[in-house]
Amino acid sequence: MAALTIRNLRKTYVGGTEVLRGIDLSIADGEFAVFVGPSGCGKSTLLRMIAGLEDISAGELLIDGAVVNDLPPSQRGISMVFQSYALYPHMTVAENMGFALKLAGMSRAQVAKAVGDVAEILQITPLLDRKPKALSGGQRQRVAIGRAIVRSPKVFLFDEPLSNLDAGLRVQMRIELSKLHKELGTTMIYVTHDQVEAMTLGDRIAVFNRGIVEQVGSPLDLYEHPQNQFVAGFLGAPRMNFVPCVPLGAVPTALLQSGDSTWTAPYRVTEPCVLGVRPEDITLGAADQGLAAQIELVEHLGDTVLVHTKLLGTDTTVSLRTSPAGPRCERGSVVGLIPNPQKTHLFTNNGARLALDATPA
Repeated sequence: MAALTIRNLRKTYVGGTEVLRGIDLSIADGEFAVFVGPSGCGKSTLLRMIAGLEDISAGELLIDGAVVNDLPPSQRGISMVFQSYALYPHMTVAENMGFALKLAGMSRAQVAKAVGDVAEILQITPLLDRKPKALSGGQRQRVAIGRAIVRSPKVFLFDEPLSNLDAGLRVQMRIELSKLHKELGTTMIYVTHDQVEAMTLGDRIAVFNRGIVEQVGSPLDLYEHPQNQFVAGFLGAPRMNFVPCVPLGAVPTALLQSGDSTWTAPYRVTEPCVLGVRPEDITLGAADQGLAAQIELVEHLGDTVLVHTKLLGTDTTVSLRTSPAGPRCERGSVVGLIPNPQKTHLFTNNGARLALDATPA
């Protein structure tokens, strides 16, 4: 196992394109860290730099306190599982898993024992004599993970390993990966653009955007206390609602106006802002309560109902989550949206979170 320290890490390609713009991160020994963000934000590039597959333009990468910027991948004690399984089609599962150990000079008996032990952990022992073409997608992914585990690395790197699986298998493999981490206790870094994977897998999450880290924290901390509008909008499904608002009156007031309606908020606000509220934190009311909106679509999802609305007098859409046993919702009807004042967030028009002393209750 190993701890990682990343100091002001930068990546610039020929031509001056800067992909990473000064990353500072610390990943503890045995931690399951998740890098999440939209496509092109730099998270996979950073993972490849940790693995030694991309050169470091500036900054330092330390593993267990030693700078490894110039170490080749084979000397870093790292195993990586890629998005594509990258299995050798002409080899059996056992041969695929033991290939790196064979190259390292281990005896046939040692390789067989190591492969057998890992196969037991991953429950793929009956598959050892098969070739990749005879395996399902989930089985191939287990083999790819087993090939990484068998080397007993200090750090595991996962680059969107579940993206090729269907929805049911992804859920199953997330559970398997969580169990595997608890059993092995090895440091793991997992890259994904899927915020559900990030929230369910990570001890801590680093949210990437345009080559920087916007925020690092536990899943619950990021969900409940986002530092800016980007983090607030990226985590959560459905996403957080954002309502542009202006204060009423020439002095600090508790009234925010959006379109044709006003909402009494437990803050004093002196500037135009964006109100952030998650779908589960909105209650349906009469049209003269809260923010007036017209229902545009109702989605019945079994144990929950998603109601999509548009605020009157604006182009702003707001979604809320309610119970099938709740008020009847019909397309075209006008309702009132009542945000839970204890669960709302305020952001400036440039996306920064308004400080608490600027919006006292």
